[in-house]
Amino acid sequence: MLSTYRYYINIFIFCCVASLLCGQTVKSEINDSIITTNNTISKDDSIKTKKPFFNSFRIDLDVSPVITTFINNGEIYSYEAAIQTEIINKYYPIFEIGYAGAKTLTSSGINYNGNALFYRLGMDFNIVKSKIAKKTNNNFFLVGARLGYTNFDYNINSIQIQDDYWGGSSIFEKTKKSSNLWFEIAAGIRVELIKNIYIGWNVRIKNMLTKEDLGEYKPWYVPGYGVYGDSSVWGFNYLIGYKFKKL
Repeated sequence: MLSTYRYYINIFIFCCVASLLCGQTVKSEINDSIITTNNTISKDDSIKTKKPFFNSFRIDLDVSPVITTFINNGEIYSYEAAIQTEIINKYYPIFEIGYAGAKTLTSSGINYNGNALFYRLGMDFNIVKSKIAKKTNNNFFLVGARLGYTNFDYNINSIQIQDDYWGGSSIFEKTKKSSNLWFEIAAGIRVELIKNIYIGWNVRIKNMLTKEDLGEYKPWYVPGYGVYGDSSVWGFNYLIGYKFKKL
């Protein structure tokens, strides 16, 4: 009888140990599964939330010269376009290129004629953030800065010089070369009208960095900058653009 009890006790102990070991194995497998699942979810989330470096680029065409050239009777004209890229949904490098010039009689009675290509390079920042996380905002309120440059020849004539000693006056003309560098602060909006087609505007204030030598004539009009005076110059662009998204 005792041997029979011992036999059943040994079986019971064996079953308990086996059950314990099996439970530990199952628990370990479940924990490993949970960890693996969590890691997978974490990786998936990191993949989903990771922002691509390059998102898209947009080409803008300035249509405001259609109005401004008409207002100025064609005496002052400017045409420009821009390409702007989107980097990690935060930075918006921009390159602007255009052609502008003037052929007019100034208020001082001098005939001025000069035109050339101009270039601007800068960076914008979008200050409008999406209300929904992980969602790209299709409308932008951009603020930024530009550095502009142009190099051109211009002609001025009908310059009247008074001779204070002998009396009388003489009229002559002059052709000069001018290189100009200026700085701009810009702000504007872009709104998606229909899919990938945007409209918007820019307003900018410009300050000349280069100066003509003392006593030298300075150009009356600088392509890409505007009428060259002693103070800052304001500019405005009305834009239509198309956005090319990353595939």
